[in-house]
Amino acid sequence: MRELLAAAFPDPAARQAEIERVARRWAAEFDANSLIVLGRASARFDVEQDLARIRSRVLYVLSRTDQIFPPSLAPVVMGRLRNAGVRADYIEIDSELGHAAPGVDGAKWAPQLAAFMAQLGHDVSPAADSR
Repeated sequence: MRELLAAAFPDPAARQAEIERVARRWAAEFDANSLIVLGRASARFDVEQDLARIRSRVLYVLSRTDQIFPPSLAPVVMGRLRNAGVRADYIEIDSELGHAAPGVDGAKWAPQLAAFMAQLGHDVSPAADSR
């Protein structure tokens, strides 16, 4: 985090204050136990068998620097979605913010999101409605 903030906050004291501000905001918004629950859920549940139940289009967004969900996962995930009949698109964000990039660097992929959303209204067909 210090390295990521170094350019925006060259003063070490200001950088530390920003880290603490972000940490306080995160702690106020999220229950720390949620990470434990998410970890257990990801270890216990395999949703691959249920992918064919997805009826909506999917926009899969990852950051080039995400170490939790690295872009190297994208080919496998996209292949599994497509093999299950899911219409899915993939976007990779060029951001230094890692796992936080899709939220924090939202402007970097906002045009692709707008285009994806615009297509949704045009994708309605009788065949799609009967699924």
